[in-house]
Amino acid sequence: MALLEFAVTGEQVSNEETEEVIREAEPHRGLVRYRPDGGELFVHTRVNMALLRVAASLPILLLKITPHANELTPRDALLTPKGSSRNYAFLERLCEDLANAGCPACYLAEQHGQGRRDFYFTTEDVAGFERIARTAAEASAFPLELEQHSLAAVAPVILPAEAIGDLGLEVAADARIRPTRFEFWGAEPSLAKLRAELEKRGYRFLSIETFARELRMAKDVPIDGEGFGAVLREIVPLARSLQCSYCGTETVEGHEQFLLARPLPERYSGAGRGGFLRRILGGGDS
Repeated sequence: MALLEFAVTGEQVSNEETEEVIREAEPHRGLVRYRPDGGELFVHTRVNMALLRVAASLPILLLKITPHANELTPRDALLTPKGSSRNYAFLERLCEDLANAGCPACYLAEQHGQGRRDFYFTTEDVAGFERIARTAAEASAFPLELEQHSLAAVAPVILPAEAIGDLGLEVAADARIRPTRFEFWGAEPSLAKLRAELEKRGYRFLSIETFARELRMAKDVPIDGEGFGAVLREIVPLARSLQCSYCGTETVEGHEQFLLARPLPERYSGAGRGGFLRRILGGGDS
């Protein structure tokens, strides 16, 4: 049972009495995905590449739990604090029950939007997992629906785009180009210049957070390995040339590798690969 080598959740484990850290938390990432209607899905995902390599050949179970009507905000149908608390109480109980039962299963991600928060797990024992999940849902008074997928099928939603290529996943043809958000840090004048350069390349302005010094842009881009690699080789050196840094949200290693005080990793140098995006996207048009 390969999954038993991994913690169920990947969260930090500490001694409650001494507060000594027994196991460090694994990297997690907050992602934004866009629905066909233009609405947003907020995804929190576990970035453990060793676990994901195992999960690539296993079933991925999507747990869809239905909240009470009074647990949603009227304006945008997001969960209220009470609804979120009840959701996470279910998740905590489920993970504890899986660990206590020795069920080979691991939490991978969650998505929040469309009036619900759903959870993704991988398992080597679908029947055992389903039995434990339904018991936990009944104890929390949650109607539960389970869907079974492959990691390749859900990767465009729950994985940083770079991980899709690093794992060698083949995503469906109709999912290989999707709207993707990119965030950049820098001084306000530098971000203004970067915005102008990105708009020339077909990126759409979303917002700028002056206090956080963060620029947000979006574009429909390829998310397969070669395609997304070409996107990064274009925008990462561009940002650096203007004294800005890509926040690394859609990469495996995250933002620290792009700090201006550090040498730029070779895989993002942009040398000799600029023609790929022009071939598949037709130049700078979105």
